[in-house]
Amino acid sequence: MTGEDFEPIGTGPVATVYGGLYLALKVYPEAAGREVLDAVEQERSALEAVGEGFPILPVDEVLELPDGRTALQMELCSLSLAELVASSGELLLADAVSVGHAVATAVAAAHRAGVVHGGLSPYNVLFHPSGAPMVADFGVALRRAFPADHPSGYTAPETARDGTMDERSDLYGLGGVLHLALTGRPPSEGGDMPPELAKLVTRLLSADPADRPSTSDVVVRRLAALREPAPAEQTTAVPDPVTPEPVARPRSRIGSGVVAGLVLGGAVLVALPFLVRTTLPTPSSASPAPTGTTSARPVPLTLDEPADHGTYVDLSWQAVDGLTFAVVVSTDDRKPEVRVAQRNRTMRVEVEENRRYCFLVQATDGALVVESPPKAVRGAVCKS
Repeated sequence: MTGEDFEPIGTGPVATVYGGLYLALKVYPEAAGREVLDAVEQERSALEAVGEGFPILPVDEVLELPDGRTALQMELCSLSLAELVASSGELLLADAVSVGHAVATAVAAAHRAGVVHGGLSPYNVLFHPSGAPMVADFGVALRRAFPADHPSGYTAPETARDGTMDERSDLYGLGGVLHLALTGRPPSEGGDMPPELAKLVTRLLSADPADRPSTSDVVVRRLAALREPAPAEQTTAVPDPVTPEPVARPRSRIGSGVVAGLVLGGAVLVALPFLVRTTLPTPSSASPAPTGTTSARPVPLTLDEPADHGTYVDLSWQAVDGLTFAVVVSTDDRKPEVRVAQRNRTMRVEVEENRRYCFLVQATDGALVVESPPKAVRGAVCKS
């Protein structure tokens, strides 16, 4: 059990989620029985056997709280797809395809391991602090032990009717995830979908499970075929600002799109709800840190001086109202990371004591993107 302080950050149909600095606890209303806990451990073990590299958010530990309630401990991922769409609207086609592909990949991997999700929805599609989408809450053991009073708008008809939770009901949930990403609405509210995906989503949301795709792997292949960079005209609304570039290694860029892509070894990991167009700062000790950058237009966004506490750095920034934020973190010889801040104007970033760091903040109002000048700690230089 961690020594972190936790506070409520979300309430679902059954459990309450508490967030700490780096961890989250999903707390159920009472203790789960031994048979249920054994089944949970079997599901955890099966998912662990899948191995790393799949966008599945694992449960680190199953806990018994002092009052006897059962809790699941996992890494904190504070932004869900549902929250993203609620604040920023539906995704661009390329972004929705990337998110959908990640979700389908996670579901397919779990199904191959014999694990059913049982309640897939945009609320358990979460964005990791690195920016990658992850699927949380796999497994039916706790869902059967603590059933929801009412089905959600993403519950398969057979699940609502008789409690069936299987691979086909997960496909219905996947259809609901794609529907929200593409239209900004749950399936019950309808909405126009791009023709490239309308047929697939309609099949996934079929009332009869037999009319849905045969397996989640079919969906993975279909979405993989559709994955492509965002059209050029969607990335030219804002001139490229002059931003810090690496001193000692080749440039590392983050691709553009309403949900930006982190390119790692040729694979695009969906990052966050921002049009990110920047060459990231890489620390160096070669020269004094600049006090700002030159941009093609005024930047109403200022990053305050970072407060270095050794193992973490506190960041804060000043900006006009109505913006959504992300923080770009760069250190000596690692790939830059993008951390979603939503509408918060502060962030605590975990760091290593023997490394230099550069930080900058990016913001969007949904149409335009602005970027702060970078700030350095420990003598790092963010060279223009």
